[in-house]
Amino acid sequence: SCCWGFLCTFYQYQTSVFEDAAVGSSILQITASDQDEGANAEIRYFLDEGTPFQIDPKAGTIIIKEGLDYESKKEYSLTIHAVDNGVPSLSGRTEATIKLLDVNDNDPVVKFRYFPTTSKFASVDENAQIGTVVALLTVSDSDSPTANGNISVSILGGNEQRHFEVHTSPVPNLSLIKVASVLDRERISSYNLTVSVSDNGKPMARSSFASLVIFVNDINDHPPIFQETLYRVDISEDIPKGSYIKGVSATDGDSGQNANLRYSLVSGNALGWFSISENSGLVTSAALLDREIASEIVLNISAKDQGLQPKISYTKLIVNITDVNDQVPTFTQSTYHVSLVEHAPAGTELVVLSASDDDVGANGTIRFSFDAETPDSVQELFRLDAVSGRLSTAVELDREDQASYLLHIQAADAGIPPLHSVGKVNITLRDINDNRPVFYPVQYFANVKENEPSGAYVTTVSATDPDLGRNGTLKYIITAGDASKFLINSITGKVTTIVPLDREEKTAYQLQVTAADGSGLLQVYIQDINDNLPKFTKDIYQASISESAQNMTQLLRVSASDVDENKNGLVHYHISEGNEEGQFTIDSSSGQVTLVGKLDYESTSSYSLKIIAVDAGTVPLSSSCMLSISILDENDNSPSFPKSSLSVDVLENMRVGELVASVTATDADSGQNADITYSITATNNHGTFSISPNTGSIFLVKKMDFETQSFYKLNITAKDNGKPPRSSSIPVVIHVRDFNDNPPIFTPGDIFKSIPENLPLSASVMTITAHDTDADINGELEYSIVQQIPRGGHFSIDSSTGLIYTNKEIDREFSNLFELTIKATDQAVPVESRRFALKNVTIWVTDLNDNVPTFMSQNALVAEPNIVIGSILTTVLAFDPDEGANGEVEYELVEGDSDTFIMDRYSGDIRLASQLVQSRLMYTLTVSATDHGTSRKTSRTELTIILQGMDGPVFSQPKYITILKEGQPPGTNVISLDASSPRGSATKVEYFIVAVVLVYLFIPPGTAPQAISDH
Repeated sequence: SCCWGFLCTFYQYQTSVFEDAAVGSSILQITASDQDEGANAEIRYFLDEGTPFQIDPKAGTIIIKEGLDYESKKEYSLTIHAVDNGVPSLSGRTEATIKLLDVNDNDPVVKFRYFPTTSKFASVDENAQIGTVVALLTVSDSDSPTANGNISVSILGGNEQRHFEVHTSPVPNLSLIKVASVLDRERISSYNLTVSVSDNGKPMARSSFASLVIFVNDINDHPPIFQETLYRVDISEDIPKGSYIKGVSATDGDSGQNANLRYSLVSGNALGWFSISENSGLVTSAALLDREIASEIVLNISAKDQGLQPKISYTKLIVNITDVNDQVPTFTQSTYHVSLVEHAPAGTELVVLSASDDDVGANGTIRFSFDAETPDSVQELFRLDAVSGRLSTAVELDREDQASYLLHIQAADAGIPPLHSVGKVNITLRDINDNRPVFYPVQYFANVKENEPSGAYVTTVSATDPDLGRNGTLKYIITAGDASKFLINSITGKVTTIVPLDREEKTAYQLQVTAADGSGLLQVYIQDINDNLPKFTKDIYQASISESAQNMTQLLRVSASDVDENKNGLVHYHISEGNEEGQFTIDSSSGQVTLVGKLDYESTSSYSLKIIAVDAGTVPLSSSCMLSISILDENDNSPSFPKSSLSVDVLENMRVGELVASVTATDADSGQNADITYSITATNNHGTFSISPNTGSIFLVKKMDFETQSFYKLNITAKDNGKPPRSSSIPVVIHVRDFNDNPPIFTPGDIFKSIPENLPLSASVMTITAHDTDADINGELEYSIVQQIPRGGHFSIDSSTGLIYTNKEIDREFSNLFELTIKATDQAVPVESRRFALKNVTIWVTDLNDNVPTFMSQNALVAEPNIVIGSILTTVLAFDPDEGANGEVEYELVEGDSDTFIMDRYSGDIRLASQLVQSRLMYTLTVSATDHGTSRKTSRTELTIILQGMDGPVFSQPKYITILKEGQPPGTNVISLDASSPRGSATKVEYFIVAVVLVYLFIPPGTAPQAISDH
């Protein structure tokens, strides 16, 4: 600059310097000239305060006084003053703009963002699809793009399996950490990745490192696995209730609830003898056991995890219940009654004793023996086989010695200790005529007076016979001697005279008397009359004949006898009842019954014929018998189903082992010919079903999946056990009804969408779709947004199509990132059975230059009139919430005294350029703030600079206090201030707010208003 007197001319200096230039470095030479001579031409230089620079007062060289930082301030505007040494001194000024050049002196800074945003660590499901976003990586670098080049991100460590990779996003400085290969939590449950970020700056790149810990979330992809597919245990039947039986254990490769197993008894416990601990799998006895009821129990045990879609495995526990000697041998009869002819030869079988013992082995092995209550003398008369229980005689028994015997027999098992019971055998001997009558005395003497009338008593003879009944009943007769004169009573043995006796005729008589028992024969000849009925040899005859027997097949011969003589005993036969169909005929003479018709077991399985036998007497007599004829079945009928086909509907979630359907065939035959066995003979079931061969019940043996196969066609065959067998078949169609067993599935990977702000309401953002393989309403999806971060309902979704659209104004300055959680729910009924899937959608909002810079600083200030030139009076601050260049603001002094004030375009500092004039009470400046957007936006404000003087207005009080309730609307009156001017009341007083100070006052609860004002 050059000055003559008070006239100065201004030049503008500009230079650039790297921010890492050393303190003390010279960066700019300032030169001023003065046309005067001597002291009037000696020039001194100085700078305004507040900058990191200083100037050599003599040489005019600007030197770096403090360290520079491009990131703190990119440009400085310096005001340099040149003053000569004349009296009075004259001065000139110039401005210099120093722009800092960025040096790559800042490391890039890494920040991770997780899902959901509230999470403090990264996590990913182990079944995540390749390409799933695990975390967002944002990089910030305070250096400028010209200095730090392009940001590059790489994974240095912790990724040896290459399970993750870095993807660059279209959004600047945003990278995505994605799944690169299949994960398995059971192999690797967490990763600690070392992420390197380099700015690739020149001349030397700077980098930083960050650690990203990724936890792999367990998915229920492992079923429980039992340590053994079949468990066996032997237990004694006498164990007490609550005893330990066996522990079953399963493991699950998952974690958390997915590996939290619950055990249960699925089947085989119908008797309720066992229970299982739900948590430990410990099987214990729940009741007293009895091997005689069941010797082996097969328990089906399940292990089920607690995942949202639980998995179940099964095993079997075979419990073999061992025998305890707790059953006493039991005779089939408590007392056996046996009758035996006396003098039967030794070894004659009396009875075969039988006893049962429900125990097994030695505990159930029975041996027979004489009980101690049977005297030894009696035991010697009999033999008892210990194994078979055969009781026989050891000697000939004589009824006359002992008529009956009572034996006590013991049946004992071979257990330790043995158990036994006692049965009785009552043996009665039947009499035979094995004894002769015996007189005692052998010779009798008697005296009789002669001439006694007939019937005079002579004597009584007596004989004895130990036999019974007729064998022991005696009859007396005179077998020798003068039987014409004496008579003997055949029963009492009393002898009497028949005629008077004459001693003179004969003095003595000798009689031989014989006693005979019932074995004597008496023949009586009687003339026959027809007084006896024909008598059949049996009251009921039984015969059987095959239904396929030919005509004239002989069945049997009935026989009746008639003890009468001649015609009275001549018998003829005929059928009186039961032969209405004329199937049979009988030979009237022989009684031979013959088939004359065609039999059919299925029509009539038996016949009952009443046969009459009649004699040929003048007045014929007759009797009857019954002939029961059983028709033997032949396998002449095939099994028959009641329907020609069967169709059933089943749910696809039917449990394995459940009954699907039952088919029943009937066979008109009987016995084995009607004993039907069922089988699946033709099918497309791939082993999905089985059939009970005895009942025809069809069971599920493999899980069904409607989505894989929706119907099955089985061919069920029913075959009888005849020889040869007959069979028939029925088609069974099984329709699988869909069960809501599949959740909706979104496309793999997280979804990112970028949209500009200020979209109109209902503007389409994107369409998100999911797929459900179930059928009908089970696969019909409804979409909803279950969470929006930040809140506010800025987006809505079409429940049918999945179209996401705006619901409110989208303002990037409110949030530049929206996270939506989309829920796809099927429409299964009932509502509780519905399944759903969730999907994260991240929406980036890009900036538009839609905000005008807003001034934040006060629009009035008070200045001292004698403030030093170059001093900063105030800093104007404006804020623009837009991003990047849209939010960078520069300032300009548009109107006002530009000779007195200068403004820094970047910082907003307003400095004093020349001395303030005290006579002016106020200066009014108009300041603009303009952003750097493509379509630049500008705002203006007025700044009033008030000079403080001694004769200014005076407020009525130094401090004003008022109370304002929160929530008052704008425009509410707060307080009225009063000031007066010393120049008189006619002088107009203007009011300005020059500063606002926020005071945060804590008011204790219950404090009175007076106490507040005192503070």
